Amino acid sequence: MARHGGTKANESDVNAGPLDTPLSKNGRKQIGFLARSIEDIKIRAVYCSPVFRAVETAKILAKPHHLKAKTVEDLTEARLKPQFVGKKGRKHILTDPEAFEETYEELQKRLVGAVEKIRKAEKGNVIVVSHGDPIEAFLNHFVQRTAGGKGFVLHPDTGSLSIIEYGTPKLVLFNYHRKLFANY
Repeated sequence: MARHGGTKANESDVNAGPLDTPLSKNGRKQIGFLARSIEDIKIRAVYCSPVFRAVETAKILAKPHHLKAKTVEDLTEARLKPQFVGKKGRKHILTDPEAFEETYEELQKRLVGAVEKIRKAEKGNVIVVSHGDPIEAFLNHFVQRTAGGKGFVLHPDTGSLSIIEYGTPKLVLFNYHRKLFANY
């Protein structure tokens, strides 16, 4: 699973929700790095949310594999209430549930269902491009998240890749991106 590359809305702390904000220059660099990182891996298909930033990301990731990105409505962003769309002050479904038109459980069910349909349609490695809250909900469905007796959230950065090995399932890689070690 890949989270779309960064946008001006991400950089400005704006809730883009369903708005078709394009990738920023930095966002295209982020995804270009991911595309180069996985260009030697056999990818069977690339699926994405229909929101423009996810489609743009999917096209960049699909290009080295000579694939076309396929959109799936259920991979879209968590459904924000209209009064929060385009407004400053990022909202996340776990911390601000009143800002959303769907519950966390509904979001999780939607994403898990979409990925299950993709799994049935494709065999082998598949890239799924979505958004922060939906990827978080999907990962939290499979991963036990406790450390020292406390729960924690797996929220991916923009332009990051997480690898889930189905079957077991097993989180192989989380939040891999171009500036992964820049803060350490």
